Amino acid sequence: MNTGSEDLAYNKIKVAISKGYIKKGNKLKEVALAKSLGMSRATIKGAIKRLVFEGFAESSLHKGASVVNPSLEEIKESFLVRAQLEKMATSLAAGKLGPEDFDELHQLIRKEKEVFTAYKQDQEYKINTAFHLKIAEKSGNRVLFHYVKELLQKTTIYLILFDPFYQLPEVNNPSPDEHREIVQWLEDKNGEKAGLAMEHHLKTVMSGIDVKKLFPDDYLSV
Repeated sequence: MNTGSEDLAYNKIKVAISKGYIKKGNKLKEVALAKSLGMSRATIKGAIKRLVFEGFAESSLHKGASVVNPSLEEIKESFLVRAQLEKMATSLAAGKLGPEDFDELHQLIRKEKEVFTAYKQDQEYKINTAFHLKIAEKSGNRVLFHYVKELLQKTTIYLILFDPFYQLPEVNNPSPDEHREIVQWLEDKNGEKAGLAMEHHLKTVMSGIDVKKLFPDDYLSV
């Protein structure tokens, strides 16, 4: 199989999902996508497997693969648990980070601001992930790090699908300033304040979720 073709198919389908061209919950039809992209069905199948593995799609034995369509409750619960785990990890990390660690975190914050301004969405996700994982890793708790990493991957997908900060380049992004505050408290070796700053940051992220995108156009609130 041509790996380059599969990469191309994967990226095209992923962009279509993130921009809403393929709606949440819709089935990813191999034959239709192969025809639309001018690629083999085997190439599309490989691309879809990667999307399932990363969490952009889900697969069932009888229905095949479809784009994830989480409920608002599921998103809220995921961010709530993540906020508590990262609050704990950040508190534990205070006093364990050295000068090189802080240099790396500050560099990530600078890059985060640059790529957001340039609307380099994929790079922003990678930088944000690196920032949060760096702090979680320095907690020294491997089990905690494992679950933070798992929830970080899941919630990042929710941001790609629903967060207007990542959909509209002209929207102000508070993330770099909030990341900077977290690092400041860590530099002061104040684990409690750093943990609270991390919790506040993730609540801010959750509040940015575009709830309207979670419901169909004919949804009626009563």
